[in-house]
Amino acid sequence: MYKIVLFDMDGTIADTDGMLVATFIELYRLYRPDYQATIDHMLTFSGPPIFDTLKREFPHLDPQFAFDEFRRLSLPNYKKHVKPFPFVRELVEQLHERGIKAGIVTSKHRYPSEYTISLMKLEGIFDLLIAHDDVKMPKPNPEGIFKAMNFFGINSKKEVLFVGDTLTDYLTARNAGVDIALVTWTPRDIPSEVKADYYIDSFHNFIEVINDE
Repeated sequence: MYKIVLFDMDGTIADTDGMLVATFIELYRLYRPDYQATIDHMLTFSGPPIFDTLKREFPHLDPQFAFDEFRRLSLPNYKKHVKPFPFVRELVEQLHERGIKAGIVTSKHRYPSEYTISLMKLEGIFDLLIAHDDVKMPKPNPEGIFKAMNFFGINSKKEVLFVGDTLTDYLTARNAGVDIALVTWTPRDIPSEVKADYYIDSFHNFIEVINDE
């Protein structure tokens, strides 16, 4: 039995794709007006640290300026587009009833992470938030998972499950040596050779899926 379940945020517990796409459309309009990015391309930005994505997509801009512009333009889009996926609150409550701790390990910075949690009305539900600011090496480096294990006093990797939606999340779990559950409701391009321990099509039956395997 797992003692802690750690969740990625964007695309796993939070539906932030609309926010991400709307923000990058505006960024391209302002700073790469001749470039026509596809929706599919912009959806790949969910997962890796946004700072790295901005440096790649806007190499002619000062990285800090690009990041500040992303934050400025994204704030109104958070309010318009961000919402939780179904049954997030109910799942965390079920985990707590079974004595299982629930945490978040995300590549997002702390302020937008806390803002996202607030918009979803999930304040106080999770036992721990580890954001980009809290680690020296972001995902797929396993530092965030190890910090969570240390926080909860967990030594056995067999007692940890990481839940995500991207190849980055898969690699993070594998690098940490813990089990990985991939959710299937976000359109991520994950290589066919990737084999997760669990595939989750709804948080409604999450407990049953991990208990039946």
